[in-house]
Amino acid sequence: MATRLAFASILGLLLPFVLFPAPQAQGANADNFDPGYIISDAEFYDWDSMNSAEVQDFFEDINPRCVPGPDGTPCLQDYREDTPNTPARSGCTAHVGKDGELASKVVYDVAVECGINPQVFIVLLQKEQGLVTASGSLLNAQRYERATGLSCPDGPDGQPICDPEHGGFYKQVRGAGERYNAYRDRPDIYKNYRPGQTWNILYHPDRTCGTGEVYIENMATTLLYTYTPYQPNEAALDNLYGTGDDCSSYGNRNFWRNYVDWFGNPTSDDCIATNECDFYLANDWTTSNARLGVLITDAPTGTPISGTWDVGTRESVGVRHGQDLFLKTDHTTGPADIHYKYGRVGDEVFVGDWNGDGIDTPAVRRGNTWYLTNIPGAAYADIVFHYGRENDTVLIGDWNGDGIDTPAVRRGKTIYQSNDFSGGNAEHEYMYGRETDEVVVGDWNGNGEKTLGVRRGFTYYLKNTTTGGNADIVMNYGRANDFVVVGDWDNNGTDTLGVYRP
Repeated sequence: MATRLAFASILGLLLPFVLFPAPQAQGANADNFDPGYIISDAEFYDWDSMNSAEVQDFFEDINPRCVPGPDGTPCLQDYREDTPNTPARSGCTAHVGKDGELASKVVYDVAVECGINPQVFIVLLQKEQGLVTASGSLLNAQRYERATGLSCPDGPDGQPICDPEHGGFYKQVRGAGERYNAYRDRPDIYKNYRPGQTWNILYHPDRTCGTGEVYIENMATTLLYTYTPYQPNEAALDNLYGTGDDCSSYGNRNFWRNYVDWFGNPTSDDCIATNECDFYLANDWTTSNARLGVLITDAPTGTPISGTWDVGTRESVGVRHGQDLFLKTDHTTGPADIHYKYGRVGDEVFVGDWNGDGIDTPAVRRGNTWYLTNIPGAAYADIVFHYGRENDTVLIGDWNGDGIDTPAVRRGKTIYQSNDFSGGNAEHEYMYGRETDEVVVGDWNGNGEKTLGVRRGFTYYLKNTTTGGNADIVMNYGRANDFVVVGDWDNNGTDTLGVYRP
């Protein structure tokens, strides 16, 4: 539920939606509801948890006896809408408009474009308008017009006043995805409920109902409260599938309850909960708490790497052990999604996008000779060149924003950057940090160009330009003995930190 800044329609907030038939046995237990950790980041951003056919099957299976509304308004599984071309914005990629797109395909498209779990949108549709289980007289055109409650702030009479610019099913779903990403990426505007802090959160729009202190543990929970800035009171939790009292609100309660009933535990970051992850990843610069955890179950301890390993996947992590690369294409627990060999045991290995195709592949260096391959799993090098000296520290990055990674080397405090693979003299030289610093590379501000940072203990000093001088970002993260990885884990264009603890 969102105003033009935060709030939305009052319907999903104040109605428990017990008027719709229960699609499954009631499985959620209110004792497990944690107001500060409603859904994990890993679950929230699991954008490929379902494909469009699986979303369609879910809509049909969850409401098999649905009949259209009295005015002919179709059931969700049958709803179609022409979708417009939409430019990339707010962390979502561009959408190519389609005629007669099914609601399930809209949900899937937006999930992929905005990098958000389609299950989040399914639960949001139920939380706001009850669309997933609505049938017969409960179906009308207005429910689709206000599908996610976006830009429907409460009016003086308590009824929603919706912005027609955001009206319609596609605009509501896509707009919710954009809004979630904006909440995450614009702390200068959306300042409340940021993770790692305790907030006094209202129980109800009537402020006389009071507030309760909530420590917000992660970004995904921040987004839910920014969208719906109320927590359930004890009465709402005591009657989890019904109504509470006059001070009860139900938005975030129902989000959590329906998620548990339909998709299981939304906070099941098992490796984080048990402190058994290989990798702990952060998605922003406002908290030092990791909520993305990766455990590669078949990878032995080795050298951590990060990259985009396959078409259509997010940047993730991997481990090199000997000649073997064990690569994950998501942020979950499980065996490597991609496994191949490259180079020799003992080679120094790096990864980068050497040809601008969006896929990171390995390189090895022997002395000052580099062997780069553009084909995952290839046994040979596509590019061989000489650069730097044998004892140089190697850095890899897209220094000029052309989409191709190239090498740089560091000697003492001086960095020598090249924008091609021709060898020879550096094209850019500068000094940054201290000789004993550990250097990290990333696009810290989302401008498409990689720059440096240095690490001293667990403090990072990051520059947004390839120049010396003072750091633009200073942040503490992890432990002094962690191995560091850097990546754009949520595909918002900005690199953030992760640590490897095998």
